[in-house]
Amino acid sequence: MHCRARSFVFATIVSVGLIATACGSTTRSTVATEQTEVSTGEPTSCGTGFVAHDLEHTTSGPGDTSSTFDGTGAGVGVGDLDLDGDLDIVLANLSGTSSILENNGDLNFTRHELEAGRFRGVAIINATNDTWPDIVMTTGLGTPVIYPNPGTGQLEQWERTVLDDVSAIAYSMAWTDLGGDGDLDLVTGSYNAELTFRRNSPVLGDNTGVILHEMENGRFETTRLSDTAQALALVTADIDGDGAQDIYVGNDLATPDFIWLSKDGGWEERMPFTTSSFSTMSIDAADIDNDGRNEFFTTDMAPPAPDDRYREVDEDMAAMPVVDDIQTPVNVLNDPAANDLAFSNMASGQPIETTGWSWSGLFGDLDNDGFQDLYVANGMRSDVLFGFLPDARLVEENQAFQNIDGTLVEAPDWALNATEGGRGMTMADLDSDGDLDIIINNLDTPSRVFENQLCGNSLQVDLTWTGTENIDALGATVAVELGDQTLTREITSSRGYLSSAPPVAHFGLGDAQRVDLTVTWPDGEITRATNVATNRVVTLTR
Repeated sequence: MHCRARSFVFATIVSVGLIATACGSTTRSTVATEQTEVSTGEPTSCGTGFVAHDLEHTTSGPGDTSSTFDGTGAGVGVGDLDLDGDLDIVLANLSGTSSILENNGDLNFTRHELEAGRFRGVAIINATNDTWPDIVMTTGLGTPVIYPNPGTGQLEQWERTVLDDVSAIAYSMAWTDLGGDGDLDLVTGSYNAELTFRRNSPVLGDNTGVILHEMENGRFETTRLSDTAQALALVTADIDGDGAQDIYVGNDLATPDFIWLSKDGGWEERMPFTTSSFSTMSIDAADIDNDGRNEFFTTDMAPPAPDDRYREVDEDMAAMPVVDDIQTPVNVLNDPAANDLAFSNMASGQPIETTGWSWSGLFGDLDNDGFQDLYVANGMRSDVLFGFLPDARLVEENQAFQNIDGTLVEAPDWALNATEGGRGMTMADLDSDGDLDIIINNLDTPSRVFENQLCGNSLQVDLTWTGTENIDALGATVAVELGDQTLTREITSSRGYLSSAPPVAHFGLGDAQRVDLTVTWPDGEITRATNVATNRVVTLTR
């Protein structure tokens, strides 16, 4: 098996003659783009699966509680907070202190306390426009809070503040450049079930639902897209294949999912799917068949086989109202037809349809073969639903699926069948060896990193858009030519359930040694780089 050398090589190249094309125009111009390359190192060993490492953080609810809303857990975010080249981890906590895990290399971390409180979602984005990544967290019960990066390279001191002009109560959130105008917009979604439970009142006010915050002239201009929401999941991605970022909200509790398509400078509410999950807990978008269009995977709570432990759940489900004819209580993989909004459910009758009480379901090319695989984190704790089980806890194995030429098949040899009760999850190359590791914020047990030892050639593309407030180029698309196929990745922040990924496009490339790549920036400009060597991180600075 091919394994890469452990050395790190730095090279800076000013790319001359890279072509940019304005969106909707045939005029071509030259873009001054600096290309920086860092070679990735060799994994500690090349094996057949993953190795688990516990992290110094445990998310738990207050006291010995096992309430349903505590059983839903919290998220995780990954980003380079100190700009030292290694990706750091932020783990939210429901009760007790949230954690920053400073990456020291080789999967060694130093823990720094962030703040005690009840936190849900995590995003690491440059919200203050100073090149240093900031931390934004949701509470589910109030407005998002921001911890501006102190900008010292030290991760010990973070002060909490508020986001100006944001009064929305947020459980889930997504950040991106919706208009392609070089600034960061925010979409928030409330989880009204928890709000009414905590406040013992059905009256929620104007700051709940799905709210769009568009940055205009240094201020957020808000639009309430929906006054109703049970938004466990919220992502932005290109749904209709027109290159623009759309909004997808996954709702719990017999509330239909919401989709808004970007159209002519405004938003059109549509539901292009003929099937959707009933209680959508996670959303992920990825081009898993390499045809240039995103598939969309949503998770629900359905065991692989009849399971008596679900009896209370089944009774509750039977009592819920039927609000439309497309919702079904299973995982759904919506696959688009070419050039239109006709989607079909590719999960029907497949193992990925029923994976358990599934929170995060994420795509990533775990074996670096050019096709994106799937990993699903499972489990639940609730005295109402599972009070007859030890510790009121539903224990289930996580599920891994290998993508073989566009078909997802079970991958038991990868040793990813953990039972610790995962909630928020993300994927990132934590040890700088070119493959994706998996980070999970478990509930009541230590968070974990699953170290990837599958090896294989890869390329990671990191974008920097200078002179804008969207320095990480959120909303951009990166495509790599691999033989007769095109591999496509969107630069995004929100992933799965309450979690976020670093703004880096990862491509597994099999045995390929060199590839051509194309970047479509958020404003429609296009950059092409040819004959790029694999097994490295390439940073394109515009």
